[in-house]
Amino acid sequence: MRQVSYLIPKTMVPNSDIKFLQWALPRMGYRWEGFRKPRNQVLKRIRERMQQLGLSGGYPEFKEYLESHPEEWKQLDRLCDVTISKFFRDRKVWEFLRDHVLYEMLKKHEAKSVNLWSVGCCNGEEPYTLAMISEQLTANSDQQKNISILATDRNAEVLERARTGRYPSGALKELTEDEITTFFHETGGKDDEDFEINEFLKQQISFELRDIQYSLPDQVFDIILCRNLVFTYFTQERQLQFLQLLKPRLANEAFLVIGSNEELPKLGWLEAVSKTHRVYGRY
Repeated sequence: MRQVSYLIPKTMVPNSDIKFLQWALPRMGYRWEGFRKPRNQVLKRIRERMQQLGLSGGYPEFKEYLESHPEEWKQLDRLCDVTISKFFRDRKVWEFLRDHVLYEMLKKHEAKSVNLWSVGCCNGEEPYTLAMISEQLTANSDQQKNISILATDRNAEVLERARTGRYPSGALKELTEDEITTFFHETGGKDDEDFEINEFLKQQISFELRDIQYSLPDQVFDIILCRNLVFTYFTQERQLQFLQLLKPRLANEAFLVIGSNEELPKLGWLEAVSKTHRVYGRY
C-alpha cells in the first residue's frame, strides 16, 4: 500500500490557510477574527488530520471530505481548541479581583460558601491562579472562608494535565519568588515538569470535563471567569446564546470576568464594574 505523505502543494498560495479557516470557522459558530493570532496552532493540527485521513489534495479535498462525512465536523471542532494560558495572565486584572471583588465578597458572605467557576481552564493556570489569590486573602484571616472553585474544559488531555498540576519552570516566569515558594514544590525535573502545585491548592479545585457548547453546570456562581474563549472565538449570535444560558447560573450581586481584549454584547442585566479590567456585575 502506498504511504501518503501530506505536503502543502506548491500551487497553494499562503492565503489558502486563511481562506480555509474563513470558510470552515463560521460553519462551526466561530469568528475568524479570533483565530488570527493562534491560527498556526490550529492549522498544524488540521494538516496532521488531513495526513491521517490520507488526503493529499490539500484543503479542496478536505472540504469535499467534510461535506461527504458530516461527522468529521465534530473532529474539526476539537482541532480548533486554543491551548494558550499562563499563571496571572494580565496580572493587574488578578490584583483587582483579589483586592476589590473577592475581598468585598468574602467580607459580605462570611456565613456561606463562595462559588467560583473558571470556564475553559485549559492547562489549569487560571483556576490555580484563582486559588492563589483566594489563599492570599484568607491565609492570615482569623475566620476560615469556604471557597469552592470549579474548573471546566472540553479537552480531556489538557484537563488531566491541569488536574496533575505539574509545570515546567518557564511556566512560572510571571510569578514572584514568594508565590513560587508558597504555592509550588520542585519535582526533580521529571519529564521537564520541574514544579508541582501544592496539595492545599489542589484541594480547592474540582476539575470537570464539560463542553459549554452543549451543557453548563447546574450550580449558581458568585464569580465566573470566561476569559479569552467565548467572546474571542464565538460568533456574536453564539455569544448571546451562551449569555442567556449563563444568566441563571450567575447569582445576584455576582461577577463575570472576560478577557482584557474582549467586548461583551450589549445587555441589560450586566453592569461594568471595571471597564479597564473587563469585570461586570449582576445587580
